Amino acid sequence: MYDDFLARILEPDIFLPSQFYGTKGLPRTLEGEKRLMIAILKDAVECLDKYRGTGSSSGQSHYQNALEWVQDKSTDWLFSFTNICDFLGFDPDYLREVLVKRENKFIQPTRDKVISFPAISEQE
Repeated sequence: MYDDFLARILEPDIFLPSQFYGTKGLPRTLEGEKRLMIAILKDAVECLDKYRGTGSSSGQSHYQNALEWVQDKSTDWLFSFTNICDFLGFDPDYLREVLVKRENKFIQPTRDKVISFPAISEQE
């Protein structure tokens, strides 16, 4: 009985580092995720600026992907435009409206080509 009591007293306490150090590790993780989300948003805006009107197919692909990502209103994916804006504290509808309006400003209106034929006179 004495040995059992002594074993329980001398048994080391087992606990996790987070229990000892507190939850200070959690904000660092969230800070990293927050930085990632900011980087994704920044990359999309930079792609819209950099590849607007580019002639290369890869540049057009980057531009279209960024524009489609901004215009997509779904929240199914963790890193969707709406989820990132919500997490960062931005209004996704307002930011989407500003970015799309800016892109529409740069789109050149297409003009219909008017083909004119010379008038045919009846004297010929």
